Amino acid sequence: MPIIGKRDVSTIGRNLKAYRLEQGITQKEFADDLDINRQNYSKIERGVYTPSLEKILEICKILYITPNDLLLDNREYDDFKQEIFGKLDEDFLNLMREMKVVEEIRAKALKAKQKGDKKSEEHYLTDIVGIYVIGGKGSWEAADALYYNRLDKLIKGASANTLKSLVKRLD
Repeated sequence: MPIIGKRDVSTIGRNLKAYRLEQGITQKEFADDLDINRQNYSKIERGVYTPSLEKILEICKILYITPNDLLLDNREYDDFKQEIFGKLDEDFLNLMREMKVVEEIRAKALKAKQKGDKKSEEHYLTDIVGIYVIGGKGSWEAADALYYNRLDKLIKGASANTLKSLVKRLD
């Protein structure tokens, strides 16, 4: 049973041609790079001839692509990579912008704390919380995290009498 089917061979050829043309390489130049004659190279692009695994890897090395780039139909993998990396780049840039803003505010809060300016310190810390709770994505997640964190601190810090009186008030 062949590893690469007839349909795969035409996909390889079609994708190979597209990548070769993208890089402005002629069939003759590429055939020379692969150390095969131009007619045999032309057969690969037309899907008539199946390249060996070694040749596929050599092609990938020359064009700076992966075997998946050659094997996937309609260059779906290339489109997928562009979409994913574009999204990752956007997410990373947004994170870096957010971190810069938060770090600047944290520096101001720390400076206020060092000066003993409690009011300014609280103002800056409130600004940071506001970024994550009000303006940030997942506001409910941030609000819940803050709420349960605060509740946990209250419970751990409360004395037995405080807890008993609290329970009585709730009943």
